[in-house]
Order: sequence, then C-alpha cells, then structure tokens
Amino acid sequence: MGTVEAGRASETRFPAFLQWVLTLVCALAVANLYYDQVLLSDIANYFHTSVGKVGLLFTFIQVGYTAGLLFLVPLGDRFNRRKLVLASLMLSAFWLIAMALAPDFPLLLLAGLGLGISTVAAQLIIPFVSSNMQGGNKGALTGRLLTGVFLGVLLGRVAGGWVGQIYGWRAVHFAVGAILLLVAAYLFFKLPEDLASKQVSYKKIVLSLWPLLRKEPLLRETILFGAAAFAAFNMFWVPLSFILAGAPYHLGNGITGSFGLIGIAGALTAGFAGRLADGSHAREWNIAALLTMAFSFLLLGFVWHIFLGLVIVTFVLDIGSRMNMTLNQGRLNHLPGTAHSRINSLYMVGYYLGGSFGSWMGNIAYQSGHIKGMVMGGCLFLSLPIIYYFWVGNKGVILKLLGTKTGR
Repeated sequence: MGTVEAGRASETRFPAFLQWVLTLVCALAVANLYYDQVLLSDIANYFHTSVGKVGLLFTFIQVGYTAGLLFLVPLGDRFNRRKLVLASLMLSAFWLIAMALAPDFPLLLLAGLGLGISTVAAQLIIPFVSSNMQGGNKGALTGRLLTGVFLGVLLGRVAGGWVGQIYGWRAVHFAVGAILLLVAAYLFFKLPEDLASKQVSYKKIVLSLWPLLRKEPLLRETILFGAAAFAAFNMFWVPLSFILAGAPYHLGNGITGSFGLIGIAGALTAGFAGRLADGSHAREWNIAALLTMAFSFLLLGFVWHIFLGLVIVTFVLDIGSRMNMTLNQGRLNHLPGTAHSRINSLYMVGYYLGGSFGSWMGNIAYQSGHIKGMVMGGCLFLSLPIIYYFWVGNKGVILKLLGTKTGR
C-alpha cells in the first residue's frame, strides 16, 4: 500500500503534462549543440570567414559542453537541481541571443563556448526526476526523457537546417532563445522542489573522479571506444554542409539538416545493441560497430558525389555509431551502482572531448584533403580503439603466439 501511495505522490509531483514538457526541454537542450552544425556554410558567408575557421564554432560549443558535464552537472549532487535547471535554461537563452547579435566571429565563438557550458539542462533533469520519484513509473519516465535527448539531435539538425534556410541562421538562435525563456517561466511555477538528499562536499565529488578513472579499466576502454567513434562521426558531419553546398549538389541547409532523419535508423539498433551489451561478447560487438563506421568512411571515398550514395554512407555510419554508444553504456552499467553518476559523467566528458577534437580535425581534413582527407581522418580515429583491442585487450594471447613462433 505504501508503494501505491508513493507512486501517486510521484504522479502528483510530476503530472503527465509536466512530464511531456520536461521531455521537450531535454530535446531543446540537446538540440542547442547541433543547430550550428548544419548552419556552418551560412555562418561562414555571413562573417566572410573560411571553411576551416568557421568549423571552430562547433568545436567551441562541444568543448563548452564537455566542461559543463565535468563541472556543472556534478553540482546537482550538492545543490538544488530545480534552481540549476532553471539557471541552465536562462543562460542558454542568453547565449543563443548573444550569438545572434555577435558583431564579429571571435565574439560568436565566445558566445558559442558559453552556450555549450550552460546547455546541460537535460543532464540535470534526468537525475532530478529520478531522485524525486518513487514507484513503478520512474523507469518509464526516465526512458521518455532519454527519448527526448535522442530527438534533440534530430530537432537540432532538421529544424535548424530548414529554419536557417528560410529565415537565416540568426533567426534560429533568436527563436530558440525565446522558446527557452518561455519554458523556463513555465517551469518556475510548475517544477516541484528538489527533495533529494545532497552530498556534503562538491569538492569531494570532483576529486573522486580521477581515482575512479584509474580504478576501472572498463571505463577507460569505453571512453577510448566512445571518444574515437564520436571524433570520426564529427569528422563526417561537420564538413557535410560544405559537401552538400558545393558541387555537384548546391543544396541548402534544409536538405543538410534533413540528413539527421537518417539517424532514426540508428535508434532502431539501440534495443538490439543493448541486449548484446549484456552478453559475453560485448567487446567484440563494440569492435564490429567501429568496423561498420570505418566501412562507411571507405564507402564515402567512392560514392560521395552520388546523392543516394551519401545517404547510404550516413545510414551505415549512424548505425555503427549508435551501436557503439549503446554497447559502451550497457557495459558500464555492469560496474558498481554506487558510482554510476560519476562513471557516466566521466564517459560523457571523454565522449565529447573526442567529438570536439573530431570537429576541429574534420574541417582541417576537408580543407586540406577534401573527401580523401575525411576518409583518412575517420579511418585513423577508428583504428585507435581497434588496435587497442587487438594489442592491449588480447596482449597475453598475442605475446603467447609471438613466443611460440620465436621458440620462447
């Protein structure tokens, strides 16, 4: 009876409409990271800057987001998450509007960095809801919020691309900034108080991250697998807008953003990959996912000038990327539950650091080597975890074979 009453109390604190609003907020927060990915060609033209230089904007946003994951998200274990969520939304709105008003490219980069740091609302909302709900609906709501996170990637690319093509890139930032302020106003009145118990020291939380990273080899391995995959992923996605804007396509931002819809294919593999993560060959499936991504880059070298071929490359790349991400996080769930929040934080920091580096290198590779540069760069990133797997992961077997061969 107590469980039923607890469930009803949770439903009272998080009624159905509020749950959907929070799902929307998660989508909007994640979308902030991807609007400019499909607007880079227009931004380059607006500020009269080069392809290589404008790519720094997406890198700055992701570097800022990584810093927010590392330093701001852990604040939720020490301070009131309700206030942190509202602050995140209002600061994100401020930086979006600042980007739209930026008079020059350096100030746009600074505002992009601020946007990345502040746009961590989704990573605050999920633990906020989870720690303030009881009963059987917790898992269902958490799953809904995670769906919002995934849809945010599609929203950022598709909506950003079409709105940017019709009204200009600055209109995207003004519109999203206004929406975030309206949502923050609603949540100010409707979001319940954070009643979860808090840690005594934020300093202790942060200082415990490095020892945890040293202690868990599985965490280090999945960070390498995730960072390399996201670096390669952005090695493709950042120059994509320039590929489609140039010969032989000459297409606008709307079509570029619509390529994000192909990402739905990756979502269909998530359940399958999640089951594989619980099996005894999860590491091998991780490598299969990375090899799938590498194949997509090799295919890119042959079919980049054919529209259907580019669609197929995006399809294969997204399936491999989503499988890799799901397998990594599924494997991490087998680590001690008392450290899951910190483990997830460390993994996501490594993941986005890799993505930031891939964004930066993607522009350099495209500018210096065009498609060949992208193919070489993507395959190089993906080769690192594969080499790690065959050397470090199976070092004993390899040394034994070498010893047998040399007579040792």
